[in-house]
Amino acid sequence: EGILNMRNHEPYNDIEVKSKPKSKKWIKAAAAAALIAAAVCCWYAAPRMGAGAKGGSAAAEAPSVTVAVVKSADISARPSEYVGRAEAIQSVQVKPQISGEIARVYFQEGSMVREGQPLFQIDPARYQATVELRRAELEKAGASLAEADKYYRRVTAAGSRAVSAAERDSAEANLLQCRAALSQAKAGLRLAEIDLGYCRITSPITGKIGAAIFTKGNYVTPASGPLASIVQMDPIRVSYTLPDRDYLDQLEYFKSQGAVYKTKLVLSNGTTFGAAGSRDFEDNIVDRQTGTVLMHLRYKNGDGRLIPGEMVRVFTQSVKSRMVPVIPQAAVMADAKGDFVYVVEADDTVRDIRVKLGREFGMQREVDAGLSEGQRVVVAGLQNIRPGVKVKINAPAPSGKASDSAGDDRKKED
Repeated sequence: EGILNMRNHEPYNDIEVKSKPKSKKWIKAAAAAALIAAAVCCWYAAPRMGAGAKGGSAAAEAPSVTVAVVKSADISARPSEYVGRAEAIQSVQVKPQISGEIARVYFQEGSMVREGQPLFQIDPARYQATVELRRAELEKAGASLAEADKYYRRVTAAGSRAVSAAERDSAEANLLQCRAALSQAKAGLRLAEIDLGYCRITSPITGKIGAAIFTKGNYVTPASGPLASIVQMDPIRVSYTLPDRDYLDQLEYFKSQGAVYKTKLVLSNGTTFGAAGSRDFEDNIVDRQTGTVLMHLRYKNGDGRLIPGEMVRVFTQSVKSRMVPVIPQAAVMADAKGDFVYVVEADDTVRDIRVKLGREFGMQREVDAGLSEGQRVVVAGLQNIRPGVKVKINAPAPSGKASDSAGDDRKKED
């Protein structure tokens, strides 16, 4: 109503107090600050209000999982798949045995060559001359031997009064030396002929030859390394590892049915190699770490589809019926200690069990140890559980489709 005079405490009613009008920018800033403060308050109040309304029921809700029942299956009805490698039964690196200049190359690189076919020609002039020299030495040794033999005969024919014992011994020793010289000359000629033969290098096997490392005009020695390499293409060998128990079953089959494998090869481009394989040989020890035996099969490869070093998939049919527990591949987990699965007990609590796994059969996995028929393994919802947690079980997935449901569950989570 007025301002009091601090000295005489009388009001000054004639004084009017006026305020400046507020700017629009200040009003907008104040409104924005008020909205931010209200949002912060709501954010702090929301957890308390939610907890009071729901009473913590969301935190106590059991996670949902999908399980599959462990069942036994006859694995002999399903082919086993292994990774194999094609190998040449014979492979040769062609190397020079003598020194000389390459005068000619007879083959076309990458072609098939036959055993005994000429490959390289080393200039033979020097070695031909050596042969002629050694032949002349042989003739000279022969002439010396003939002369010594005649003299020895003359000495031995004379009486003891005409020829002394010392002269007779000398004639005999000279004869023996000439015989030795003749043998030495024969050996020298033979060595020269061998070296001359090395001038013409031929293929030791029938197979496919690679690139010519040295061509015409190059001087080569035995230390120069290989001139070319040849690998046998037909027949060819495929090697792969087989579990020792399956190998023992296969041995029994060999005794009754012969050395024929029930196998199918799938090449790297997905095509099937139709030729039947036959038993070649097996390694003589079992690998301690994997418990497998390295098998070798032999295949006819006239069309050259199998190339040495090529990776192939080997499908084998079991020769003996065997029932084993199988589980979906989606149930298998692994850590630093190995493979394990989550099993749901009768009271719907989760327990982790270590397992020893066998071969894969499509989306299924053979269990060698750790599980028995009838147990329930978790195949979906694995990311929400841990040992000791009580879970809510969805409808059990069929054993053949467990992995599909697990894949759908992962897609939903993504």
